[in-house]
Order: sequence, then C-alpha cells, then structure tokens
Amino acid sequence: MIDLPKLRGPMSWSILSLIAMGTYAIFAISTAFSPLFDPSTRTTSQSQTTSLLERHADLIAIDVARFEGRSAFFKPVRKAAPPPPPPPVAPVDNSPRDPAPPAPPPVPSTYMGPELIAIIGDEAWFRGSGSGAGAVMRLKAGSEMDGLKVVSTTQPSMVTVEYRRGVYEIDLFVAEEPFFLNEAPALPDTSFLKEVDEASDSPEAS
Repeated sequence: MIDLPKLRGPMSWSILSLIAMGTYAIFAISTAFSPLFDPSTRTTSQSQTTSLLERHADLIAIDVARFEGRSAFFKPVRKAAPPPPPPPVAPVDNSPRDPAPPAPPPVPSTYMGPELIAIIGDEAWFRGSGSGAGAVMRLKAGSEMDGLKVVSTTQPSMVTVEYRRGVYEIDLFVAEEPFFLNEAPALPDTSFLKEVDEASDSPEAS
C-alpha cells in the first residue's frame, strides 16, 4: 500500500520537480529542432540571409567607390568652360559728319615763282616784290623764304627749287629764241627792174 504521509513529504516535491524539468526539456528540444523540420521556416531564413548578403555587398561597393573618389591618383573630371560673353554692340553714331576737306589744287607744270636773276656759288638770287634791300631775295641751298626753297645749285646757270608743292629746275639763261619761229617777211616786188648790159652801155662800145 502507498504510504500517503511519505508522499506528502520531500519525496513528493522531488517527483514534481523531475516532472517539471522533463516537461521543460522536452519543450526546449522540440523548439530548437522544429526549424529543421519546417520547410517554410528554412526558406524564410535563406531569403533573409541572401538579402543581408546582397545588402552587405552593396555597402562594400559604396565604400570602395567613396574611397576611390577621394584618391589622389584619380584625375578629376573637368567641367566645360562657360561660353564667352557676346561682344558688346558698338553704338551707332548718327551724328552728322564733317564734310571732307577739299582736295589741294594740282601742282603747276611750270615754275610760277619769283624770277631768278643770279647764281653765286650755292646762293641763288631772285627778284623780290619790295624795293631797295627787299628787291632781291638771296637764298642758299636748303633755305626758304615766302614759300620758295632752294634745293641745290648747279654751276653755272641751273638751280633746283621747291615752290607750291612742285620741284622745278630753273635755267638762269633762257636759250630759247622764239623769233626764229616767226615767218620771214615777204620779199619786195622787183618786177619793175630791168637787167642792163654793161658792155652795150659803155662809151667805148659806141
């Protein structure tokens, strides 16, 4: 027969503890090994692991790109230079323009200045417009007076001058004799004259 007082003592507490410990052990073992026998749990675990690995690879690629972008051996990308500004538009000048100055008169073909009257060495004398000392203009080669400049003298009678923007050679002695170009005067009429035989008119002949 079962002794009830003994069961109510320490023995009963030991049996209850063993039963509780066994129950907990069975529950823990079943919980630990249940994923091995559950396909859905295994697939979920694999998908989570794959996503974590992919995320890890992405982070590594980002870190490498950031490191290489900061590298001193990387050639920086040059930005295109901005286009130059358009040239400024010149203002249109609508103010009336001054008329062009008149063209200077043509240079005379012949010398029209004071008359050359003498040449002494490198000095040329010209007839002036005054009287007394001013009646003669004495100009050495290179000197100028009243718009007349002596360039050079050539002995005995030639002088080169500048006058009114023209250069002329003047001869002291004019070699032209225009009277030779005139027509000779008509001969007088001598038809009234008769030829006389001197032998017949002499007294000895009679």
